[in-house]
Order: sequence, then C-alpha cells, then structure tokens
Amino acid sequence: MIPLWLLFVLVGAAGGFTAGLFGVGGGLVIVPTLYFLWHTDPVLGPEVMHFAVATSLACIVVTSLTSSWTHWRAKRLQFDRLHWLALAVSLGSITAVWLANWLPSQWLKLGFGLFALSTCLSLLRPKKESLVKPIPQRNELLGAGAFIGHLSTLLGVSGGAMTVPYLVLRGVDMRQAVVVSSAVAIPISLIGAVGLALTGPNGPQTWGYVHGPAFVGISLVSILFANWGARLSQRMDKRKLQMAFAGFLALVAAHMLLF
Repeated sequence: MIPLWLLFVLVGAAGGFTAGLFGVGGGLVIVPTLYFLWHTDPVLGPEVMHFAVATSLACIVVTSLTSSWTHWRAKRLQFDRLHWLALAVSLGSITAVWLANWLPSQWLKLGFGLFALSTCLSLLRPKKESLVKPIPQRNELLGAGAFIGHLSTLLGVSGGAMTVPYLVLRGVDMRQAVVVSSAVAIPISLIGAVGLALTGPNGPQTWGYVHGPAFVGISLVSILFANWGARLSQRMDKRKLQMAFAGFLALVAAHMLLF
C-alpha cells in the first residue's frame, strides 16, 4: 500500500502543475483524490466532501499565490478590470461558505461530479476561431464573478475552469485569461478555506474542515510544480495535455455520479 505522505506528495505535484498550466488551481485533482482517500474513514467519511473541499481550497491558496507571483514577476498581468472581478468572486465565496454548512456531503459530491463532467466535455470540444468581442464591462464582471466565486467555493476549486472559458469567450486572450484566473483564485480559495475552517468541527488533525497534514503535504510540493506549470503555460501547446486531463475528469465524473 502506498504511504499516505507519498500520496499527498503526488497529489501536490499534479495539483500544482495543473494550477500553473491551466489556471485551474488544482482543485479538480485534489478534491476527488481526497474523497477517494477519506470516503471510508470513520471520522472524515460522514462529511468527506466538506473536508475534501475545505482542504483543497486551503491548498489552492498556496498554488494560486505561487502561480500569480510567477506571472506578476514576468509582467504578464494586463487586465485592468481585475479589481471588479476579484470583488465579485469574493462576495460569491462568502455566500457559498454559509450555504456549504447546510448542504449534505452527498449533494456536494453530485455537484462536483457534474462540474467535472462539464469541464471534461469543454476540454474535448474542438476549438473554433471566433470574432473578437469587447472586453466585459463592470456590471457583467460583477455578475459573472459572483457566480464563479460562489460555485467554485462550494466545489473546492479555484474557478479557473469557469473563469478562463468565460474570459476567452468575452474577447480576452487565452494566455491572459490563465493569468487572470490565477489571480482571482486567491480570494476564492482564501475566503472559502478560512470560512470552512472557522465553521467546521475541530479534531486532532483538523482545523474546522481543513485537514492539517494533507494541507501541509500537498501545499509544500505544489509550490514547486505550480511555478513550473505557470512558466510552461506561456510557451507550450497544451492540446495533448488537455486531452489527458479530460480523460482523468471523465473517470472522476463517472465515480462521483455512479458510485
């Protein structure tokens, strides 16, 4: 059997790399993996998705800060409406923390399965050339950002799987969308992690719903791989990796929805 610490290392590597490469924060890797590890645990099992979501959000704080720092040092962030989007996702995250404490773990599992399936289908869809569209204005960003922040916090993801497609659809360059996504993942994950830590039950290894050893093990490794992924995101063709990631998400969706 693989030691638990080694599993956390592998999850941190995969989550950090995908965070930097795709701007998705790593939650699409971290949440299902922690679910698989803990769903039979006598202590964590009854609320396994709450623990997986909160721990994932805590890890995303680290990966998103690392990715954003890499992009900021390289002067890649050029989206002048970032503050409006950041405000909106923050408000959405606050409302999601309140709602998450009322939702059964099974509902969160179903929601994550549907989200993984939709993201998988989005990655598999052929990319088509589209006409250049105007950059979204403040009111639109506030509405879209609040929705992204709310749903992302409930599912334990950074919002990149929604933020990137949305910004690209609205005329933002793909690479710039990845940079912006990494930045807005910071308030989403920070508010979500702290909120669920404060409102969840404390245990020997947990702060609220955040599992301490998993957070430390995954985050320490993810720092290195998030930096690497962020650098690669600006200079490589990602289509083959997207296909592999889509395959992984298909397996995750099948398990979450069928078992």
